[in-house]
Amino acid sequence: MVAYLDSSVVLRYILLGEIVLKHAAEFPRIVSSELLETECRRVLLRTRMEGKLNDETFVTATERLEEVLAEMDLLELSGSVKKRAMEAFPVHVKTLDALHLASALELLGDMTAADVSVFSHDHTLNLCARALRFRAVLLRA
Repeated sequence: MVAYLDSSVVLRYILLGEIVLKHAAEFPRIVSSELLETECRRVLLRTRMEGKLNDETFVTATERLEEVLAEMDLLELSGSVKKRAMEAFPVHVKTLDALHLASALELLGDMTAADVSVFSHDHTLNLCARALRFRAVLLRA
């Protein structure tokens, strides 16, 4: 069993202390796209520039992000992932969500989609994950 996280779960943990991430930690393997790191770092920088994080809270959030990343496998945005993201999905999704879903699809080798639980606070991403037969962990937006 694998937990696939999108950035919304990680960001809510590092910025708000939400514990959903701890449920994912119960899985033997936690993965995401390498896109997650870029998304999270951009949000931290933007939030700091907007004055919503001071120096101390920015450093704390960055440390939390580093701790989370150390426990995850980040999947490369390979050519095949990008190509799949350009194709149709059963539900209309935005570009970054398509890249996350295409990354999750890359996991399927010896596993079935039911072996991968997708954690996201995004309703549309969860709906598409369910349509692709992943186990979507329903989280409040």
